[in-house]
Amino acid sequence: MIISPSDTAFEGFRIIRDRPGLILAWTGFYLLSLLAMIVVLLVPNIGTLAAVETTGVQRDFGELVARFGVSMFIAFPLAVIMPIMLVTAIYRTVLNPEDKGFAHLKISADELRMFLVSLLVIVIFAFASGIYGALVVVVANNSGGLHRAVTVVGSLGGVVLLGWLATRLALAGVMTFAEHHFRLTAAWRLTKGQFWRLLLTLGLTILYAVLVVAAALTLSIILAKITGGFLMMGRLTSPDLSHLTPALALGLLGELLLQMALQTLLIVLVFVIFYAPPAAAYRRLKAHEAADL
Repeated sequence: MIISPSDTAFEGFRIIRDRPGLILAWTGFYLLSLLAMIVVLLVPNIGTLAAVETTGVQRDFGELVARFGVSMFIAFPLAVIMPIMLVTAIYRTVLNPEDKGFAHLKISADELRMFLVSLLVIVIFAFASGIYGALVVVVANNSGGLHRAVTVVGSLGGVVLLGWLATRLALAGVMTFAEHHFRLTAAWRLTKGQFWRLLLTLGLTILYAVLVVAAALTLSIILAKITGGFLMMGRLTSPDLSHLTPALALGLLGELLLQMALQTLLIVLVFVIFYAPPAAAYRRLKAHEAADL
């Protein structure tokens, strides 16, 4: 057995356990980036938003784009760059721990390749899904009384197809990062003979991520109850906001920042849990490949 699914899927938890400072650094980076996006989008348009809220004027999409156009051109690249930087930093942590920088975060050719290979994978998934979906629709429309059964079976087949593609392309991103070239076909070949182990690794990774999300949301609700966040938010629903004192406003701001920090930490944890296993799988497969030479 080259890959141990249980051991490989646990790679993200090893980073969380061994490098808590790294997790906090990534959380701080992501939180500051999100706050920067909020400032870029909202601060220049506070007057407009207030006017819309007061007058009840509804603006169509074109007007919103015209109003937020410049801000959106700044915020959208940030929204794209942040996750790419984080994923690449996770790969560096697993494969190149000596390449540190600030918490392994960089903007370099590696990040550009990661962005492009991600687009390629999305295009492959979209193309395969479109072709398969069109085929299912054609067969279902010509199946007479079996239309419902064909649709159900076709839908299940679509899930199987996407799962198969996800497993066979699971190492495309990390291999492109590690070898500094696009490696879609090479990653496909590398997974040959490892499909079921990689599929089980993917399944365990998804299970771990779901459990972490559930635990984090529970913690968020508990903290909101302890800090009185629900009560403060409830007071905002009153049509009369004359009771909105500076103390209450500061309390709401603090609660909002606390919840944002928790949700940002959750995002980082899910990214680490999800993207560390492919890096560990690639490391193990390449080591085995080198040993065979």
